[in-house]
Amino acid sequence: MKRRIIEIDKDKCNGCGACAAACHEGAIAMVDGKAQLMRDDYCDGLGDCLPACPTGAITFVEREAVAYDEAAVMANKQKMMQEKMRKEGLTLPCGCPGTKSRRIEHNESEDAAAMPAGQVSRLSQWPVQIKLVPVNAPYFDGAKLLIAADCTAYAYAAFHDR
Repeated sequence: MKRRIIEIDKDKCNGCGACAAACHEGAIAMVDGKAQLMRDDYCDGLGDCLPACPTGAITFVEREAVAYDEAAVMANKQKMMQEKMRKEGLTLPCGCPGTKSRRIEHNESEDAAAMPAGQVSRLSQWPVQIKLVPVNAPYFDGAKLLIAADCTAYAYAAFHDR
C-alpha cells in the first residue's frame, strides 16, 4: 500500500538520537551512530520525530510500505520494557506485599529492647519469595540459600536461629 512515511537522510544525520527518543512507536533506532527507520509497520506517519531533528534529516515521503501495525508496536514496547527491567534488575511493584527490592538494616540494641526475650529478626532484605526476588540483588552475593514454605517464617525472629 502507498502511504506517508518518514525518510532519513543519513548524510544530514548528526547522530544526536533526538528523533529516536521522540519516536514513541520505536520505529527509529540508532545504528552505527546514525538514525535508521527500523520497520515500516512501526511508523505511524504522524511525524513526532520531525521537529526533534536539528539538522532536517527527516522528511515525509509517499511510498509503498506495509500498513502501520499498532499491535506489533505495543508488543515491541512491552518486550523492550521487560528487557530493560531485566537488565536493571527491576521488577514490577505488585504482588504480596511488594516486589521492590529493599535492604533492611537493624539497630541491634533498639530492636532487642522492643522484642520479647531479646529475639531480634535477622531479616535483611525484602522480598524473600524467590519468584519475586531479582536474581542479581546485592544481598545474594556470597549468600547461602534456604528455601522455606512461605514468607511469614522469615519475619519470625527465631527463624534464623533454627
